[in-house]
Amino acid sequence: MRQWFWVLDAFIVVAFAVIGREDHGFVSDLWDYARVAAPFLFGLGLTIVILRSWRQPLRLRTGFLLALGTLGFGMLLRRFVWDDGTATTFVVVAAGFFVAGMVGWRLVALGVRKVLARRTPAAA
Repeated sequence: MRQWFWVLDAFIVVAFAVIGREDHGFVSDLWDYARVAAPFLFGLGLTIVILRSWRQPLRLRTGFLLALGTLGFGMLLRRFVWDDGTATTFVVVAAGFFVAGMVGWRLVALGVRKVLARRTPAAA
């Protein structure tokens, strides 16, 4: 799991782009989804490297900081490189989605880990 945590975080970012485009009723193709997701995926990658989050990928703190970094870098890239909007409501919704998703799957993983640890017989 340690080396694959970023796949789940990237899934959160892509899900945000797809759900957002679909929810607003935009006619979208793969390029449109990629255009929305790309700045945030770059932001996620940059944050992973800065935090060295592969060291403790399941910590809730890691998820929270990854969500904030993804949001911050993603919005900066979206505004200044992609030349797209960063309306306040968009920032708030993205923040909520990223925090809920990136912290949420870690909460589930930690809960599953705890349940499995209780079910494993103690070493003799």
